[in-house]
Amino acid sequence: MKTRNPLFLTILFFSIALCAHAKPNEKKAMQGMITVTSFDGQGKELRTGNGFFINQQGEALSTFDIFKNAHAAEITDAQGQKWKVTRICGANNLYNMVRFRTDCPSSTALPISEAQLAQKSAVYILPALGGKAKKAVQTTVRETSMVEGLNYYTLEAKLENTFAGCPILDAKGQVIAMMQANQSRDNEHSYGLDIALSQQLTTSGMSATEIALNNIHIAKQLPDSEPQARTFICLMPQNNMDTVCYLTALQDYITAYPDQPTGYTQRALYWASVKEYDKADADYNTALQNVQNKADIHYEKSKLIYRLNMFPDYEKYSDWDMQKAVQEIDEAYALESLPIFLMQKADCHFALKQYDEAFRSYQQVNQSPLASAQTFSAAAISAEMSRQDSTIILALLDSAVNRYGKPYPKTAALSLLQRATHLDRYGRYKEAAQDYQAVEELRGHKNLNDNFYFIKFQCDTKARLYPIALQDIEKALSYRPNDYGYTVEKALAEWRMGQFEEAVYTGQQAIKVNPNGADAYKAIGLALGEMGRKAEALKNLRKAKELGDPQAESLIQSLQ
Repeated sequence: MKTRNPLFLTILFFSIALCAHAKPNEKKAMQGMITVTSFDGQGKELRTGNGFFINQQGEALSTFDIFKNAHAAEITDAQGQKWKVTRICGANNLYNMVRFRTDCPSSTALPISEAQLAQKSAVYILPALGGKAKKAVQTTVRETSMVEGLNYYTLEAKLENTFAGCPILDAKGQVIAMMQANQSRDNEHSYGLDIALSQQLTTSGMSATEIALNNIHIAKQLPDSEPQARTFICLMPQNNMDTVCYLTALQDYITAYPDQPTGYTQRALYWASVKEYDKADADYNTALQNVQNKADIHYEKSKLIYRLNMFPDYEKYSDWDMQKAVQEIDEAYALESLPIFLMQKADCHFALKQYDEAFRSYQQVNQSPLASAQTFSAAAISAEMSRQDSTIILALLDSAVNRYGKPYPKTAALSLLQRATHLDRYGRYKEAAQDYQAVEELRGHKNLNDNFYFIKFQCDTKARLYPIALQDIEKALSYRPNDYGYTVEKALAEWRMGQFEEAVYTGQQAIKVNPNGADAYKAIGLALGEMGRKAEALKNLRKAKELGDPQAESLIQSLQ
């Protein structure tokens, strides 16, 4: 028998030892596996699937499919102990992955790999806890591709979807990917998504708008920084009607940042919206004890009380009336003289019909960087209500319009309309007509109504702009073709334009709408008189007199 070389045997045994160490410790790795169970709003079980711990503080990964529409979830660890899912840290519905926290105080975590595996690399897929498979499935990487900066692995083995959410380990026992559900029954392979995605599953201020997160009705992890967390809780009510999640986020924010006002004031708004005013008041009082900038708290409280009192069905709570709103804003302004506080003060005085005080406050705002077309308009209305001179009111309206500059943007339409109304009222018809015309050009015919065109028609008529006035009343009729009043006004507009035959025809159309319309007969009589058809004119004017028109008699006398 030939004797083997001792050096060869040594190398052989050393190689075998290396191969043995290259396989992950499956028993140890299984300690990081969990089973995830989700529940609906009534506590009924929705789905069960796989997951695994990624750190020692009870944080884990699983599939989005398990969590979709869930109101609660729990995990079962390798020892059979159950723990609640307390926060969702991030979610991606496209790549089917969710990162979440549990109340497990100490967990066995699977180490995360930062490497990329090449083709033909050996990988090991841990089985589900309590599943049919009792051992890790060993296979190789068939193909590696990049999807939006993430490694997407195609594996040689074809596995059932019961493996979805299970970790894929490399030879060192580190997680390189998470198993994906196989969407094709005929496919002979399985797929894994780069575990690096888990590092992207975090929350930011804009996460409140994410569809994936909003499809999970479990409390979300606040973003790490205060500004981002503040944005998050401010956006939540606009994008998610889940009250439990919202209140939990507010409490998390208050706990993390007890000296910041936003958590208290946002929650106070919520309590007020459900008429739990005592809780809202308590939040304001707590904020005043903890927050350094107390002026903001008084300001927010004033705004809330003001809004409540603007609702007709508001039932007064304690001393929360409009005078209380003024008191709160006065305290805010005493602490910090900000124009925005003056604006709130002016609004409160206006609501109390204290127009002189409102005017003075608006005027102070108009001398500050907060001045705008709206603040000048508000000052003008206050001046009008306090019976100040028309020159003051028009000067303020001029300032409101001038804030926009020419050419006017569409947003200037309201200020122009307000100025047009006042110019019209004070007899400056041609100037008013110009503003009405500007409003029409900015808004467009389709975005106006018959009432606007009738008002414009009356102004243009008084300004003796008869051709434009006729166009106005025709536009009013385009909204309400069978309106008797508009039809008569059109007949009179045609009479003023010397279009007598048209006036007669339009007057007859008005009579079809209202056979007892005295002013329709008068319009016809006027037009016939201008055409020299005296007998017909008198007949129509006498009919108008019979129906009660007060001017008909004098018109009859002028023709006889």
